[in-house]
Amino acid sequence: MNRFVLAVTAALVCGGVAQAQVTEEDLANDATTVGDVLTNGMGRDLQRFSPLAKLTKANVDKLVPAWAFSLGGEKQRGQESQPIVYDGVMYITGSYSRL
Repeated sequence: MNRFVLAVTAALVCGGVAQAQVTEEDLANDATTVGDVLTNGMGRDLQRFSPLAKLTKANVDKLVPAWAFSLGGEKQRGQESQPIVYDGVMYITGSYSRL
């Protein structure tokens, strides 16, 4: 029992420390990083431009959805803002400020 409590405590402490925080520099460089989308508009200029080299005018018409997620029924009004992506997790806001 003591080992279990110690293991759970260690996991909780280490898990909180391991999670990196978004810095001011991360926000300032959002337009040039391709792994995360930290600001609405992908950068402070709000251009919604991605520097991905594999996405071009010649192949953009071949894009297809990789997955879909229902944000609720018609009364829920769906997604209301651009998703934010950080450290491999996508955060979205739905109607009535649901996160």
